[in-house]
Amino acid sequence: MSIKKIKKNTDKLKKGQALVRQGQGAIQTAKQVAGKVGGGLSGAAGLIPGGGFAGGLGGAGGIGGSSGGGAAGAGNLMPGGGFTGGLGAGAGSGSAGSAGLIPGGGFTGGAGLAARAAAGQSGAAKALQQVGQLLGLGAPSGLQFTLTAGSLPPQTFVVTDFALTEGFSRPFSLQVGLASADPAIDFPAVLDRAATLTILQDGIEQRSITGMVARFEQGNTGLHQTTYRMTIYPDLWRTTLRRNSRIFQQQDIAAIITTLLKEHGIRDVVFSLRHPHPAREFCVQYQESDFAFLQRLTAEEGIFYFFECGNGRNTLVFADDAGSVPPGLILPYQPGDVSTTGEPSVTSLTSSAQVRPAKVELKDYTFKNPAWPAEFSQQMKDEQLQESYYEHYDYPGRFKDEAHGKAFTRYRLEALRSDAVTGQGRGHAIAVQPGKLFTLINHPRPDLNQSWQVVSATHTGSQPGALETAGGGESGTTLHSEFSFIRHNQHWRPDPLPKPVIDGPQIAKVVGPAGEEIFCDQYGRVRLQFPWDRYGKSDDHSSCWIRVTQPWAGQGWGMLAIPRIGQEVVVDFLHGDPDQPIVTGRTYHASNIPPGKLPGSKTQMAFRSKTHKGEGYNELLFEDAKGSELLSLHAQKDMHTKVLNNRDTQVLANHQETVDKNQTLTVKGHQKATVNLTRTDTVGLAYVLTVGGAMNTAVTLSQTEEVGVHKSVIVGHSLSIKAGDVIELQCGASVLRMDSSGKITLQGSEFKFEASGPVQITGKDIDLN
Repeated sequence: MSIKKIKKNTDKLKKGQALVRQGQGAIQTAKQVAGKVGGGLSGAAGLIPGGGFAGGLGGAGGIGGSSGGGAAGAGNLMPGGGFTGGLGAGAGSGSAGSAGLIPGGGFTGGAGLAARAAAGQSGAAKALQQVGQLLGLGAPSGLQFTLTAGSLPPQTFVVTDFALTEGFSRPFSLQVGLASADPAIDFPAVLDRAATLTILQDGIEQRSITGMVARFEQGNTGLHQTTYRMTIYPDLWRTTLRRNSRIFQQQDIAAIITTLLKEHGIRDVVFSLRHPHPAREFCVQYQESDFAFLQRLTAEEGIFYFFECGNGRNTLVFADDAGSVPPGLILPYQPGDVSTTGEPSVTSLTSSAQVRPAKVELKDYTFKNPAWPAEFSQQMKDEQLQESYYEHYDYPGRFKDEAHGKAFTRYRLEALRSDAVTGQGRGHAIAVQPGKLFTLINHPRPDLNQSWQVVSATHTGSQPGALETAGGGESGTTLHSEFSFIRHNQHWRPDPLPKPVIDGPQIAKVVGPAGEEIFCDQYGRVRLQFPWDRYGKSDDHSSCWIRVTQPWAGQGWGMLAIPRIGQEVVVDFLHGDPDQPIVTGRTYHASNIPPGKLPGSKTQMAFRSKTHKGEGYNELLFEDAKGSELLSLHAQKDMHTKVLNNRDTQVLANHQETVDKNQTLTVKGHQKATVNLTRTDTVGLAYVLTVGGAMNTAVTLSQTEEVGVHKSVIVGHSLSIKAGDVIELQCGASVLRMDSSGKITLQGSEFKFEASGPVQITGKDIDLN
C-alpha cells in the first residue's frame, strides 16, 4: 500500500473518530428527549452534511419509547462507507448496516452489535464502544456512570464527570458534572433530595453512592443539552446545618449520637463498638453544630465512622477497633497508567513515615477524690522511629474516672500516631473506600502482598462522550483512584478536637422538684436551669449536680449557704469547659429583691435568711448611718449561744432585757452582782428564794420590808435579832419596845398571860396596879 493511500485512510480514521463521538452525544440526547416526549426522533436529513445519519434516529416506537425498537437511518456514517444500515436502538436489539465500515474491510455482515443490554445500557451505546475500539480509540473501558436524582425520570441526566472524596470520620463529598436535554429542571425537585451515582463495568454495578443534593447548579445550554453540576453529601451532612446548645446527662456516647441523628431523620446507623464507653455524668453541647459536637465526642472516645452505600441507601457505621473494618476486594499490582485487563488494579504504590509523638500523658482532677493522682500514661511500643521523650502532655485530660482516663490516653496516642506510617496508592478501583480492607497481590515486594486498611480515597471519573460537543480528540470513559492506607490491624483514631470555650460567667436559675424550696446533695451541690437550654424543664432533671463556691470552706468547717430554688446565680466554668460549671455568686433581680427598701436602706448591711416553706427569717443587720449605727440580731424562733470559756459583756449606757414568758438562770459556780446605785426588783406574783447553805444580807444604811398581806418566818433552831438602839414591834394598839438601856416597854389595852406550867416573875420591885 502506498504512503499516499495510507495517509488517506489515516485521515478517514480521524474523521471517523470525531463522528463517533458526535454520534455518542446524539444517542445520549436522543435517549433523554425520547424519554420526555415518549416517541423517537425521525427525519430524513443527515446528522452531518454530506453523510452521517441520513435517516436520523428512532422509528415508530422511538428510543426510550414504550413499544417496538427503532432503526437507524439509511445514510452513511462516513462518506464512502460506514453504517449504511445505521444503528438500531430501542427496547429490542438493534442491527448494524450491511455495508463495510471501512472501504475494503470492516463489518461486511449484518450481525447485531447490541445483542445484550445490561442495567439500562442501550444497544446503541454498546455498539459505539465497539466501534471506538475498531477505530483505534484505545482499549474499551466498559465503564458507564449514571445518576438518578429525586423523583426525576432516570433518563433526566447523563454524567459527564465526577469527583468523589471520602475518608474516615468525615462526610464524603461527591461533585458530579451532568448534562440533560431538559433546559429548565426545577431546583426544588433536586435540591435536598436523594441522589445516587452508579458506576458500572461492562453493565455490572461496581459501586453506588447515595446522598443528599446539597448544591445544584445550572450551566450553559447548547443545541440539545444543558449542563448542570451537583454536590452530594451523606445525610450526616445535614447535622452541619443546625447549631445548638443542650445538656445530656448520664448517657453514653452511643445514646447521645442516636438522639442527634434521629432528630435529623438518620436511622441507618450501626454501632460496631468493641470497647467500653461508660456513660457521661454531664455532657454539654454549647454553641456548636450537631456535626461539630458529634465530631468532638467521637474523637474523645476514639471512635471513627465510615459509610456503607448500596440499594439507594447509605449506612453510617461507628467503630472503635480495626477489627470492625470488613474485608474488601483483591487488587493486583500492575504498574503503569492503564490496566491491561480492564479490571480494578493498583498502578502505583508508595509509602512514607513521619516523626510523631511517642508518649501521651493525661492528667485531671476530681473533687470527689482529691487525693487521686488522676494521671495516666501511654507509650508507643515501637521505639525505632523516634525518641521516647517526644511526649504529649495535656491537662485537663477530660476524664473523671479511671475507665475514661486509661481509654482517653490510649486513644490520644493512637490518634497522634495515625499517620506515622502510611501508604499511598493509585489505580482504577472505585470499590476502594474507607471502611473496607483491600488485599494487594502480585507486588514484587512480598511483604506488601497482604491486607491493608484504607483511610481515605479520591475517585475521579470522566465520561466525555455524554456531551453533545464531544469530538474525536477526547478519550473514552475513564476512572482514576487515589487512596491512602495503613496496616490492617492498626487502630485509626480521629484527631482530638478543641472544646468550645465559654469565655465568661453566665446566669442560671436554681431548680428542683415541685413543692421543694431547697434541693441539694451531700456536697451542697444544686441543679440549675441555664437560659440557653431549651430542653430543660426547670426541674430536678435540668442539669446534673453543680458545685457551689462558699466564702470559706474546710474539713468540717467554713461557711455554708445553699442556693435556694428560684434564686438567680452566677455560674463560671473551670478551664472554660462547658462540662464543668461551678456557681460562684448570686444576684438579685426584679422578682428576687434585696431585703430592706432601697435606696432608703442603703446604709444597711444584712444577712437575712428565709424560713423554709414559711414567711419568717433569721437576720443579722448592720446599720451604718452616722448617729444611728446599729447591730440587730433577729431569731425567728430559738436562739442558742454557747461560750466554752469566758464571756464578757460591757454596756456603756443602758441595758434592757425583756422576757415575754419564763426565764431560767442556772449558775453552776458563783454568781456576783454589783449595782453601784439603785436596784429595783418587781415581781408581779410570787417570789421564791431558796438558799442551800447560809444567807447573809448586809445593808449599809436602811432596809425597809413591806408585806401587803401575810408574812411567815420559820426558823428551825434559833432566831437572833440584834439592834444597836431600839427594837420595836407594833401591831395596831399593841407595842413592844426594847432599847439599848435595857428598858422593855409593853403597851396595850389588855394583857392576857396563859401558861400550861408555872409562871414566875422575878424583879427588884414588882408594882401591880
